[in-house]
Amino acid sequence: MSRTKKKQEFERDSSHSGNPHLSKEWERLELYLRGMGIEDSLEIHNTLSKVFEKSNSSDKNIFEIFKEETSVKLHREWESSLPPLEPGSMVPRPIDFGPLADLASPSAEKPEPVALVLTALFWAAVYISLAFWYFS
Repeated sequence: MSRTKKKQEFERDSSHSGNPHLSKEWERLELYLRGMGIEDSLEIHNTLSKVFEKSNSSDKNIFEIFKEETSVKLHREWESSLPPLEPGSMVPRPIDFGPLADLASPSAEKPEPVALVLTALFWAAVYISLAFWYFS
């Protein structure tokens, strides 16, 4: 077992004084913090230590104290934790990627007139020969 893993377990065990209910709350709140994007173990430990210290001194629910502490810490309201909507121009269209992007770009090369005429003549000959074969 690595030293950091042992240290994290020691800090966890020493912070809740052996109460299994508090241990479950600690794990749950730690999971919330990691889900909010906080990955630093020291910051998580400090935040949760403050929450549990405040819960010991007040009669509020631990989760309510946690919401207050994290909303102050992250400088945002708990309810407005959804990311802001992107403007429509920021959303990429499927045609912006791949080989179609070259065709859709305004800087696409103009096709040569000789190639267009030869292509039209080829397909006209194919359809005319199919028509003669079908009706004969």
